[in-house]
Amino acid sequence: MKKNNKIYIAKIFVSFAVLISSGCSESFLKDEKTDGIDGDIVFSNDNTATAAISGVYDTFQGEKSAEYDTKALFYPANFLSQDLLNVGADTFFQKYEIPSTFGPFNALWESHYIGIGRANSALEKLPAAIEGGKVSTDLGNRLQGECLAVRGILYTILASNFGGVPVVIKPATGGSEDYAPRNTQDEVFTQIAKDMEEAIPKLPWTYDAINKGRTTKGTAYAYLGNAYMWLKQYDKAAAAYEALEGHATLEANFLDIHAAINRNGKESLFELQFNDAVGDLSWGRDDNVTFLQSFCMPAEIGKGGGYAASTKGLHDSFEAGDSRKVATVIGPGETHPDPLIKISEYDNIIENYGGMNTCGTVDAPWYGPGETASSGRTGYYNVKTWRDPKVKGWSYPNLFGGQNLIIMRYGEVLLSQAECYHKLGNDTKAMTYLMKIRNRAGLITLPTVAMDDAILNEYRHELAGEFSLWYVLRRSGNHIKYIKDRFNITIPAGHDLVPIPQNALDVNKNLAQNPGY
Repeated sequence: MKKNNKIYIAKIFVSFAVLISSGCSESFLKDEKTDGIDGDIVFSNDNTATAAISGVYDTFQGEKSAEYDTKALFYPANFLSQDLLNVGADTFFQKYEIPSTFGPFNALWESHYIGIGRANSALEKLPAAIEGGKVSTDLGNRLQGECLAVRGILYTILASNFGGVPVVIKPATGGSEDYAPRNTQDEVFTQIAKDMEEAIPKLPWTYDAINKGRTTKGTAYAYLGNAYMWLKQYDKAAAAYEALEGHATLEANFLDIHAAINRNGKESLFELQFNDAVGDLSWGRDDNVTFLQSFCMPAEIGKGGGYAASTKGLHDSFEAGDSRKVATVIGPGETHPDPLIKISEYDNIIENYGGMNTCGTVDAPWYGPGETASSGRTGYYNVKTWRDPKVKGWSYPNLFGGQNLIIMRYGEVLLSQAECYHKLGNDTKAMTYLMKIRNRAGLITLPTVAMDDAILNEYRHELAGEFSLWYVLRRSGNHIKYIKDRFNITIPAGHDLVPIPQNALDVNKNLAQNPGY
């Protein structure tokens, strides 16, 4: 898709994805993009309007989606929280010295404002299409709710990383107003809360199989609660989270949450949808697929990759009996907990490692073929991103995969409720929610540390290796101390935020860089 340089804030052609009603789950995501189509044509009937809104979701799955979900979403959530380490060219995350020229953050900024622009255009066009009878009222209202919710999610990711960003809620005009200055972080989350409040009455709780994966009331309530947590409006956050009770639930077995076969499971509230049926999973096939698994799994398996290493510190930090440990991190001499993942059956393990069925051995950890610990690898790897048996590794044709990636789930909501009630001074209720998570993990004893630390520890052990740990730590206000206490790292002043991309600063002179960069 051709992108105008001015679009760092929102000048976008309406783009839509042709809806394929094949009857399979998440079929609305399999798209053909058509840019520059007149809005009257796009919103001329129910089918074209539905497809147009699929173009808003395509922000998460479109061009270069494989690099987007790995380097723009997974990197900051995990490398900044220090339980996973970059082994490639981007080790600056460990020192909180991210350059403003880091390409994936520029892509994050640009793609999110493209998605926001698509949502803004749809929200402007849909009311007239509904009133004119071109789009049915119930569907049109739902599509508006989806646009509002996805726009709020896009802004949530931006603000969680950059702090304040420009809030744009109208289609671009081509004038100077398209070069908006930054709003404050609080102003961004205020708009997110407004979007989610408006979306909730328009969205359903569930969808049929074809539309599963779209935003729901549950999605909106979860992000509404998150926005109010950032705004320190804890009473409103509590109300939003409590609205999910009876509509969202935990998986009984923690290991099942990220199972490749458990797409859009009962605990998931929003997940990125990928195509698990594509035949070509090689380089160049990066639309609606992800290479996160190959990036994170041992290089011994894929003859390369393994650029995200889990740490021994994370592995050893779990309490005895915590079932989340084996479902989160695998270390030397350990077998993979997923019955679909048989280490002994990977081609390179058969050819060069005697068909062993463990992740290296205690005496010979997997640091990379022919490498030692000096490679930066630790011998420990993330289990949550290593669940798709179709993916064979970095140097094989099956490099990419179609495993969905969960961005928001109910386990995170329950911990946020615990934090929320702690902030409200009700530790009895906070402990009730905390223990729901601990009990699911097989832990029946109360935490022995202060409530602040107990909540942060649970965030760590529940969310490590996913897509939100750093953000909930930063949201808590205790992230600087957390990193110092656990890793003896002092975050440079202002570097708990990532830098505004240099490309955005060059295009829009009204933007200011984050302090410290």
